[in-house]
Amino acid sequence: MRQRWVSRRSFLAGSAAAGLVLASGPRPLKAAEKVVVRLDFAPWGIHGAMHLAQVNGWFEEAGLDVEIQDGKGTLDTIQLVGAGRVEVGQVQLGPMAVARENELPVKSFAGFARRSDLAVLVDRETGPDTAEGLEGLKLSCFTASPWAPFIDPFLEASGLSRDTVDVVMVSPPAMVSTYASGEADGFMSLAPFGPPLVEDTRPAKPILAIDKGIVFPSYGLIATEETIADSSDKLAKLAEVQIRAWEYIFDGHVDEAVQAIIDQRPNADLNPDTLHGQMAAYDDFFVTEATAGLGYGIQADEDWEMAIASMEEAGVISEGHMPEEYYTNDLLT
Repeated sequence: MRQRWVSRRSFLAGSAAAGLVLASGPRPLKAAEKVVVRLDFAPWGIHGAMHLAQVNGWFEEAGLDVEIQDGKGTLDTIQLVGAGRVEVGQVQLGPMAVARENELPVKSFAGFARRSDLAVLVDRETGPDTAEGLEGLKLSCFTASPWAPFIDPFLEASGLSRDTVDVVMVSPPAMVSTYASGEADGFMSLAPFGPPLVEDTRPAKPILAIDKGIVFPSYGLIATEETIADSSDKLAKLAEVQIRAWEYIFDGHVDEAVQAIIDQRPNADLNPDTLHGQMAAYDDFFVTEATAGLGYGIQADEDWEMAIASMEEAGVISEGHMPEEYYTNDLLT
């Protein structure tokens, strides 16, 4: 049998052709970018967009590998973000401003619930209709609540004090149960959060803190200034997915988002009616006069100017701050 010899030129030509074939073949996919997001609390309605995006694969589509952690309160999450222990927090933005006063370099890069939602929840039938009517009543709260920095300013603006209103600090689960059982006359919470929790036990109505000048944007996404600068593309993708999720939810898909929370937290013994009530109630808190016509996530100087004035007057931040210290719209398309 004749042996076939291959010339050096033919060998090189064949190798080049093989290289072209390999180069034109499938290439490995780029690894998803890891993001750790810490929420404010145990699962509830405002978490709908995070869990819906996870269940529907929207984070994966955007090239993100998102770990969603439950929190132990807005203040705790802000501290963890400020210390660099998690990248992103979903929290109340008013306490974030107070945290900056304490030299935590945190900033919001997307705002969703842009209208103030702090409220005192009292009995729907027998409770007072105004803050002044809280005199002599017992209210429950918890230490890591977004209310914590604003309790005294709110009472003072209402002509009250802790001498005339009994504010007791309890554990987060006990805050609602003390009210529902009648051990407290009200609890300091959020207008969309509290009423659905007690609808079947002791229906409640809100007394809004904004009526006493406690004004600041509600839930948004925060990170340190360093993370915003160094991971802007990744955070922009996260914000874009959340905008998509909230638009989808409020376009008639609240129940789908409720189910997503339950699917993601199957051991949490969650009530779908409560989650639905909380999530649906936030539709009224997503737009302010200054953000009317603007897309979800975008924040406005006018809202932050009012918030700064409110917090300066309350003494929880010093004077001389500007809106750009607290938020950026640069990551939103």
